[in-house]
Amino acid sequence: MPKIEGENFVGQKVLLPDAAAGKLVVLIFGFTKSSKVPTSAWADKLYADFGTRPEFALYQLPVLEDVPRLVRGMVISGIKKGVAENKRDHFVPILQGEAELKKFVHYHEPDDAYLVVLGRRGDTLTQIHGGPDDANYARLRAELESALTQK
Repeated sequence: MPKIEGENFVGQKVLLPDAAAGKLVVLIFGFTKSSKVPTSAWADKLYADFGTRPEFALYQLPVLEDVPRLVRGMVISGIKKGVAENKRDHFVPILQGEAELKKFVHYHEPDDAYLVVLGRRGDTLTQIHGGPDDANYARLRAELESALTQK
């Protein structure tokens, strides 16, 4: 997995997967403005089912490298306004490495959400893209439950 570096919405530098070592982690990538719908839907469902578990972490990672620098600050500010205070420490805009990330997530549908599940050692356990339809979510939920019960 490529190293992912950025600053979260509370002003802290985040380096993944290091920042989540020892936890089961879901990374949710979005590459377009329209991907906000599926990425937010995934995050809401996952937070509802797993958000209170201390051994679980979720990071939302909008990839904004292609946003022109002139308007990037306004875009980030607009996104931040829509993120709940209690989720800002795990919301990290990504401003570099887009090509490498697209290769890593097997990017091919611009407006999809791309999810990567990392194990406690930072290894990739599974990847999903698209929206959280019932079948996709049931499969991911079962995989997360299984991984969380393993020590």
